[in-house]
Amino acid sequence: MKKSSENILIELLVINGQGGDTRAINLLVKRWHPKLLRQAYQWTGDKEAANDVVQESWQGIIKGLKKLKDPAVFPAWAYQIVSRRAADWIRKLQKDRKINEIGKNDSLECEETEDHLKILREALRKLPNEQRVILDLFYLEGQSVKGISKILALPVGTIKSRLFYAREHLKKNYKQIEK
Repeated sequence: MKKSSENILIELLVINGQGGDTRAINLLVKRWHPKLLRQAYQWTGDKEAANDVVQESWQGIIKGLKKLKDPAVFPAWAYQIVSRRAADWIRKLQKDRKINEIGKNDSLECEETEDHLKILREALRKLPNEQRVILDLFYLEGQSVKGISKILALPVGTIKSRLFYAREHLKKNYKQIEK
């Protein structure tokens, strides 16, 4: 499989970061922070919590960077760290109270599109966290089923199954809300 220039750059930054190059680490953080923040937000549904999760994750990522044997797996490895930290945050939160799911109301010019987006957001909000995360990784982050499998540390078959059921659940929610 041919590697993209972005993948090659990430691998180079990881290798240089493993060698102690702080500029490489800073560039890695600059490139990956928004992606990891988005991942954490998908898990937590809270911007402040997502920011905290990603900050904690970066500490673990930078600390463990030297132990990473294959720089090509950095994206999956980093997503996995963020996912685990976010799951920890959710477990802590569930002890105290229910998770509040927050949606955004973006304004769009086209009313019909806006209505469909509102219905879609509502349908997504009704999905369990793990289904939203899988849909986000697959459709928004462009991760493969195999990549999601590595990120979430689950078998490929499980990811395929969960992706199928997440889509079906989303369709069902969408149709119910649309009525």
